[in-house]
Amino acid sequence: MRRLGLVFILLLLGIVVGVWFKIASYRPYQLDYNRAVINLPITYTKYLHDKTYALGEKYLAEDLAAELIKHGIDTRLYTFEDSLSNRNFNEGFEIFMRSGPELRLNLYHNFADKDRVAVLFETIPYDFSIVQNADIVLTGSSKKNKIYREKGVNSHFLPQFTRVDKFYPAVQENLKRKLLFVANQWPDFPVRKTVQYAKNTGIQIDVFGDNWDNILVDEAASWWKARQIPNDQLKFFYSSADIVLNDTRPDMIEAGFISNRIFDATACGTLVISDYMPEIEEIYGDSVPMYKSPEEFKQLIDFYLSHPEERHRLALKAQKITLERFTADKVIAHMIDILQSYVHEKGFD
Repeated sequence: MRRLGLVFILLLLGIVVGVWFKIASYRPYQLDYNRAVINLPITYTKYLHDKTYALGEKYLAEDLAAELIKHGIDTRLYTFEDSLSNRNFNEGFEIFMRSGPELRLNLYHNFADKDRVAVLFETIPYDFSIVQNADIVLTGSSKKNKIYREKGVNSHFLPQFTRVDKFYPAVQENLKRKLLFVANQWPDFPVRKTVQYAKNTGIQIDVFGDNWDNILVDEAASWWKARQIPNDQLKFFYSSADIVLNDTRPDMIEAGFISNRIFDATACGTLVISDYMPEIEEIYGDSVPMYKSPEEFKQLIDFYLSHPEERHRLALKAQKITLERFTADKVIAHMIDILQSYVHEKGFD
């Protein structure tokens, strides 16, 4: 009798253990590593369909998603609203851009499927406490990439890029202008150098962007043309300008992140004049003239406006570099190699 009781207990224990293992290994869905989502710092989904929404990362994310889809990875964009809902997309890759969702990466695998890959797509500097929790870091700064790798982070340098089906020479006579600056004024940052230097030196520029209400006033009020240019129309504006002006946030300069405007505008075959960054110089040499002071800003603009042949020569030289090295096809193919290698190493495939 006692033996039968022991057998019964062992049998019951075996059933309990078996059920426990079954529950522990149960997944409500199977992850698909041919799917990805890109999490954006946007509150509501409706803004994803607004072609004039003033957030550059939204359009970069759209370009990233389009290229991933082209390469066989079904990709969706998610806002905060989406991230709080029951999405059930079964994505294998969760890509995070800027602040917001990635703040939860330190708890990521406690709440998400343990095999879902958290990818941090860094286009502006992040705090290291966030970076270190991602499974994969794709950073647009070669300087940051070196630092991250030295600290043991699975980091890879992935430059920003341009889509050649979206940015290409497309001059429109009615959009011709001398100096074009397409950018938002950053909250809590000093006035952007392009506008400040133009005001200091008396050079009139055409400005498109948000948050200029209290800055472009009085004699400079006529500079401000619109809050935004629809992203699919940007190529016409870039192509039709004599010069596209660029400047870079102070924290991005320090960290070594190049503005995506450089790649898009040069792809359109237009000369870009930018504030100085060694990273730009390393890539483009003299084909993207750069300034370090208001005086140099004025000298460069005066010279290239009055020398159209030289302006055209440098624009073509920069365009060639962009098309050889920074197209979406080339950059995203490298990104996918990184993602697939990680999945293979972890045995997820």
